[in-house]
Amino acid sequence: MLVEWFVDVEDDARIHVAALLDPTVKLERIFAFAAPQNWTDVIGILRKLRPDNKLIPDPPEDEGRDLTEVTPSKRAEELLRSFFGKKGWTSLEASIAAGIEGTG
Repeated sequence: MLVEWFVDVEDDARIHVAALLDPTVKLERIFAFAAPQNWTDVIGILRKLRPDNKLIPDPPEDEGRDLTEVTPSKRAEELLRSFFGKKGWTSLEASIAAGIEGTG
């Protein structure tokens, strides 16, 4: 099972804007990685947010987790903080909650 990293779409957009506007950003890649996630995480959050929804599947068995630390993402965090006053990334749970808002 593929293990991936997550970033909220609004945080990603903020990083793009900050990188365009910040004169200190020159010829560099900005890594927007909030946290590693897998389907077990997503399914757990969906079940927490929609406990009555019986259509949410069971998570995969023995799913892996990426333990890599993406240190270049610190630059992106600095931009979030300096341009938007955010103390950190939007969590996976907050992102999923916003994405399913109004869906019942």
